[in-house]
Amino acid sequence: MGPPMNMQCAALLLMLASTGSAQAFVQTKFASEETARQCCPTDMVVWLTLPGNTFVVKGDPRYGTTQRGAYMCERDAIAAGNRGAH
Repeated sequence: MGPPMNMQCAALLLMLASTGSAQAFVQTKFASEETARQCCPTDMVVWLTLPGNTFVVKGDPRYGTTQRGAYMCERDAIAAGNRGAH
């Protein structure tokens, strides 16, 4: 069995942060809802529509169903300048 998912998420974030400027914000996107949920257990998981800068929450018909998109932690999506779709 591999390392716990939280350790994998932390390692991924550290690796991404070390490749760029200390000032740069890393917009972490996930291919699966489960991975996103494990990496941001205290935050809501949202679906970011790509290309674009809008996201939807679970329960919206577009959540996880558009041809291009990614799961993200809501706080990261907002910090990166994305906004909720209305």
